[in-house]
Amino acid sequence: MKLSILLALSLLPLSCEKRIALAHSGVTLQELVNRGASMARVKRMLRFLNEEQSLKVCFWGMDGYPSALYQMENPPFRLMYNNLLPDPSSHLLTLCGTRYPDGNGAQRAYRFALEACANNTTLVTSNSRGIDRTALYASGDLKVNAFVICDCGLATPRIRAYHALPFVSLLSPYEPDDAAFPSRCLSRNMLSTAIGNATMVIQSPEKSGCLHCATSALDQGKDVFVHTDGLFGGSLDGGIASLAQMGATDVASFRDLASILSWESPCKVEERRGGAGTLYRFGRAWYSLEYA
Repeated sequence: MKLSILLALSLLPLSCEKRIALAHSGVTLQELVNRGASMARVKRMLRFLNEEQSLKVCFWGMDGYPSALYQMENPPFRLMYNNLLPDPSSHLLTLCGTRYPDGNGAQRAYRFALEACANNTTLVTSNSRGIDRTALYASGDLKVNAFVICDCGLATPRIRAYHALPFVSLLSPYEPDDAAFPSRCLSRNMLSTAIGNATMVIQSPEKSGCLHCATSALDQGKDVFVHTDGLFGGSLDGGIASLAQMGATDVASFRDLASILSWESPCKVEERRGGAGTLYRFGRAWYSLEYA
């Protein structure tokens, strides 16, 4: 099946099922253009995929498409990505938080992410600054893959910096040059929580986009957890307290979360300075991994 046909189908306002049916009907590119597909947009996507050899595209209903997305009400027909696609047999944890954390929030994000990654859990997060990016520092320090779900195209300046991170797999349902705007951020949140088996909120004020992640996860029947430290925090943790009041379970460490989800967690993180073994530094703190 020609890539240009599939890309043109992704531009039509049809359900995924109808797009696949058209693809198998032998429809021509000209017929799709007559239906409203933009040939200029198809050519831009093809040029991007040809110029960026590390980047690929997959489509709904085809091998490799993330199986978790089939449960969404309106899944993306087209996903552009680099590196890897989510493995349904993996432990996938959506981790999110405010874009403007304080020192305590950033510290708890790094520690939690470090422990999760050390216990064979793959992080799913966004391309936003703050808590989400801090979690990527931990996965990078351990040299393990993490998934970054993007709210814009993979050729935009907002995303280009991530291309240099070897342990990040970028996923985007948007065209390469699509810019970010609020509705795309909300769609990204729904995609992030659909891919993860559960959602962990590290730090959140009462008005924050990561609360939309939490509600999206709940709408999809996924568990939502909050960090225990946020129950005793200030204004930047107001959203944590609200989620806890609504029934979200608070956990102080990844080990606590793993116990609830029945995930193995033989490794724990200890804070220390000096001594034997590999140490990981974030801010003023040093961490070591201790295996049971």
